[in-house]
Amino acid sequence: MIDLGHPFSKPFQTLVEGLIESLQLGVEQPASQELIYRAGTFSYTLKGVGPVSGLAAQITGLVAGKPAIFSRGQHYRYAVGQLVWEPLPEAVDADVAAAWFPDDNSRLTVGYFFRDLPSGITDFNAGSVAGTLVRAMSREFKLLYEQMDQAYQRAFIDHAQGVALDNVVALLGVARNQALPAQGEVSFWLKKAARNDIAIARGVRVADARGRVFKVSAPGVIKSTLVEAVTAADKLVRSSVVIASLVHVRAKDSSDDLATVATAPGKPFGDDGMSITLNEVPASASLLITFQPRTPKVTVPVIAVDSGPEGNLGSGSLTVMPTPPRGVDGGVSNEKPLTGGEAAEGDEQLRERAKHALERAGNATLNAIHYAVLNIEGVDSVEVRDSSVDAAIPLGQVWVRFATGKADLVAPLVEKVVDQTRAAGIKAVVRQVRTVTLSGRFLVIPEALGSGQDAARRYKSALIAALAALGIGEPVSARKLAALSFRIAGLADMGEVQLDYLRGSDASQPVDQDPFVVDAGEQARPDDGAIDVQALHRLAASSAGLANDGTLSLTLRVLNEDGGALRFRDFQLALLATVRARPTATPNQPLQQVAQVAGTVRFSNADAASPSFATLLIEQLASLDPASIELVVQAAAYPGIAPGTAALAT
Repeated sequence: MIDLGHPFSKPFQTLVEGLIESLQLGVEQPASQELIYRAGTFSYTLKGVGPVSGLAAQITGLVAGKPAIFSRGQHYRYAVGQLVWEPLPEAVDADVAAAWFPDDNSRLTVGYFFRDLPSGITDFNAGSVAGTLVRAMSREFKLLYEQMDQAYQRAFIDHAQGVALDNVVALLGVARNQALPAQGEVSFWLKKAARNDIAIARGVRVADARGRVFKVSAPGVIKSTLVEAVTAADKLVRSSVVIASLVHVRAKDSSDDLATVATAPGKPFGDDGMSITLNEVPASASLLITFQPRTPKVTVPVIAVDSGPEGNLGSGSLTVMPTPPRGVDGGVSNEKPLTGGEAAEGDEQLRERAKHALERAGNATLNAIHYAVLNIEGVDSVEVRDSSVDAAIPLGQVWVRFATGKADLVAPLVEKVVDQTRAAGIKAVVRQVRTVTLSGRFLVIPEALGSGQDAARRYKSALIAALAALGIGEPVSARKLAALSFRIAGLADMGEVQLDYLRGSDASQPVDQDPFVVDAGEQARPDDGAIDVQALHRLAASSAGLANDGTLSLTLRVLNEDGGALRFRDFQLALLATVRARPTATPNQPLQQVAQVAGTVRFSNADAASPSFATLLIEQLASLDPASIELVVQAAAYPGIAPGTAALAT
């Protein structure tokens, strides 16, 4: 980057001092005066408001009726407010001598400088009238100079910003990628079987709880009756959804209905509501079933009304119908995340692309392919590799991996651009990366004086930002995600990271390794709506008892701020148990600590566990009021987790 400096900027104090000097000493400014040259007169007085400080370097006049220029120091000089013509030098040729003096009675236009008379003001201290006016004017001058400096810097790609940068990169044929709306699918459903089909028109709007609005981009129909092609397994046929009533079962090439029997008494469609039992084994296993679904639904595409990443929502986010379509009495929801929303390209990204414009024009390099693909609207990220980067890639091939939320529109453009940019004789293998969707629960431990819910929200924002920044093939580290909690004010530690992943249509699986490695053709992305951050709010103890041999037993749970028990996969916590009671002889005294013991608890795929403690001995147990004995269990290392209390049976 070239350091342009600030050629037009001037320090504020310099401007103040310059104005004060001008007011005290006067301002030097240019002026001009016309004189009549008289042959034989060598001295001419110059008139000005103030003292004349010098002549211009040249004056104009006439010689032999033609315009001529006379130079200071050669033809004339300045002396004590007068223009003095130099005498003709000796030993000059005739041409010089003829042009030495202006024509008699001709006009001379003389430029000179004079200084205004001083203002006479002497008090320029801060707070004085003159001082205040000088500093106010200096501020305006400073603003003007800074604007001039910015206008200068806007002409350079390394310093231009916003619209100025757009104008600079336009010279290279580069344009800023505009913001894109998020897209996805939502399902409308009914509470019960429908008698007639219900249409979902294009433009129907749905929203989330925060008012982010999407509209249906293609119409759909909630069918009252469905026809499915199925394969019979012996006498059993299964539908894809729960059946309300069966119309008929037929072979694909027949119009005759096949007889059915109840799967079980009172259950014509089996326990799952999707199993149909035929009276006999059909001649052909390929059948068509016509039925009314119990909860009819239709899935239609939607697109965000407003462009930008704010529309990238997690699954289950769109649940509001501002104006429900006629007949839709069930609800609406998105079963998968809504993706593809992008902010307008930032200045740094645009600047970087523009700098590689000439390289793209040259083609054949990895960077040329990289930035050519990245120049396509809708492409989130790009990775370009060849054998010099990855030994597994055969010679003569280049692998291009790209991520996008608009595969149908972007993929053909990527293939076309790569084909135009690759070197002759090089085979380009272009693939869209597969998205690995991340979800799960993050259980954080608050500080003693921190707000658990507020800190959890801030941690979730940082967490989603970190996951969204993962590149193609980049692994996911649960330890790094947990370490983000140390940057959040109000959080003391991370309790447990319960991270899950989903590949395609596979069932969600827990992440059981760290780091979680994804393939080179995959990219991890967070499902915002399926990521939950909760704080370990307090302990809840129950069934506390003390055996004669000093064994302390109880059941312990960890509750969130809503009072729900948190389920852990594998979590261990150091505990401190304190026994409090009052003597029988003084029942009105406050509870006193009579014993204390340390222990640990481990939760393994459970929301409750039995801690283990060292032997607990209570001195003078017989003198204590049995009804007053209580056990207080607290997290030894985390005062932000409120302790739990339970009556102790001895």
